[in-house]
Amino acid sequence: MKNIISILISMIVVGSVLAAPPSTSYSTSRGSGTIMISGSGTYTTELDQEFKSSEWNLAVDGALFLFPQLAAGLEFGYRKEYEEQPPESSIAGDVENIGKLLGPRVYIFLGGRNSELTPFVKGGANYLIRKRLIDDEEVWSNQNELGLTASAGVLLNLAKNVGLSVETEYNFEKGTAVKDIDTKQLLIKFGIRSFLGK
Repeated sequence: MKNIISILISMIVVGSVLAAPPSTSYSTSRGSGTIMISGSGTYTTELDQEFKSSEWNLAVDGALFLFPQLAAGLEFGYRKEYEEQPPESSIAGDVENIGKLLGPRVYIFLGGRNSELTPFVKGGANYLIRKRLIDDEEVWSNQNELGLTASAGVLLNLAKNVGLSVETEYNFEKGTAVKDIDTKQLLIKFGIRSFLGK
């Protein structure tokens, strides 16, 4: 049921982006020296389980356009998972998994002047910190994870310096210890971007 609802919401949002009326009275070409600030977030909770579980992600980034349509910057992300444990569980207490990432990013915007929809691509690397808490007491942590990320998306320009973005992001995380497991992830992110400058 949750997957169906998620798909419907995604279709509605993407449909709204594609069906938005054109507005070409402003320039959307980003020049050198422009500052970009972005934010995105997701929250997921299980509604059909006896015991509570939830997950939320928050990401913010800032970048400076070094050349027209090309920017470089940093992204910070925060992730938290919560799982309520049943009485018969071998884990004595509720579990929280917390993850943080920090990494450089490079953005290339492909839209020209007066384009309502501006495609873009993004790539970079991540340094990850993870820890697990049981009843608010830390029982495990790992600060030796490295990751790579790449994405492609489109920006819907609502005004000259504000837009909504949707992007498909691919993440690869590689553990540096022998026992660590490499992980791959593909997700869709929705966010808002603002631009400071001409």
